[in-house]
Amino acid sequence: MSTDVQTPEQDSPPAEELDATSRFRRSLSLLGSLQGYIGLVLIIMIGIITKGQTFWNQENLTNAIGGYAAPGILAVGETLVILTAGIDLSVGSMLGLGSMVSAMLLVRHGMSPIEILPISMAVGALCGFCNGIGTAWLRIQSFVVTLAMLNVIRGVDRQLSDNVSVGTQIVQSNGSLTANSKAFQAYGTPGHKLFSGVNFPIFGKGIYYPVLALIVVVIVFQLLLSKSKLGRHIYAVGGNPTAARLSGINVMAVTITVFTLCGLLAGFAGPIDAAYNASADPLAGTSYELDAIAAVVIGGASLSGGRGTVVGTFVGVLILTFLDNVLGLNSVSDNAQLIIKGLIVIAAVVIQRPDFFRSIVSALRRIPIPTRARQSTSTPEES
Repeated sequence: MSTDVQTPEQDSPPAEELDATSRFRRSLSLLGSLQGYIGLVLIIMIGIITKGQTFWNQENLTNAIGGYAAPGILAVGETLVILTAGIDLSVGSMLGLGSMVSAMLLVRHGMSPIEILPISMAVGALCGFCNGIGTAWLRIQSFVVTLAMLNVIRGVDRQLSDNVSVGTQIVQSNGSLTANSKAFQAYGTPGHKLFSGVNFPIFGKGIYYPVLALIVVVIVFQLLLSKSKLGRHIYAVGGNPTAARLSGINVMAVTITVFTLCGLLAGFAGPIDAAYNASADPLAGTSYELDAIAAVVIGGASLSGGRGTVVGTFVGVLILTFLDNVLGLNSVSDNAQLIIKGLIVIAAVVIQRPDFFRSIVSALRRIPIPTRARQSTSTPEES
């Protein structure tokens, strides 16, 4: 009779295998945290490979980002709301109302763009405040409140405009545009740049206002989240509202504030949309809320709250921007574009699941791997 005697070192995997597994797990975690940046690089590479300089040139990239700036600004506001585990479905309608208010103030009241912008922002902030009151004070789910406000705001927009588009290019008797109309074009009409005498490193001479506005909004609100007391409270409320309340944070005030800021940014984007389209349409901003939410999710934010950054959202905005641009340059149909964007959002949500990469590691560990034959020692048979 013989028995195999195995030492503890033989029962456990070799140290080099443990190190390799540990490195692999760390690399998967890093891959998950960099998903947005990896996706952005891949889309840029596809654009360069398929269209070369037609895609990768200053004018095309500037126009692409400028055209998507308004939904991008909405996405920044949506990030604040989602960080508190809420959602705002009315941002597109608020942008549409801001667009219509801006055009009407310009055409019917002859206001200058500098006067129009704060009024549009105030209108958006008021709508956002109403969303915050409904969510925090009336204790209605943000999905329901903002869905209702989407219809209310859209109805107000159509009532104000009488269901008629309002153009922003006012022509005088001599055939030229009025001074205010010319100035309003700087808010987003293609071909109009600010600081045209200054040579910027990336954008060349001058800078397109929507691009500048998006960059400034991203910087300001990223600093607000990372450096301010309000930012810490936003993350705390989204992570665990009960614990935040017990630690002395005014959860109601934080919730109302983020919805108000979201509305403020929608009002800020309103004039940009009106100037870009040279008119305000009663249906302006329709489905923009879907693009905004998609950008936030692709950028790595969690819909359950407490996780995400404005920089990540900006990466998500760039992904959607360049994706639309690349697909358009390659003559992909609008229907196919919608399908592709939807699949990307689903993939982004799946990758964000905390157990996603752990499940991959677990599945890989179940794959049989040939191992070296273990040596055994035998003791003499006892009689």
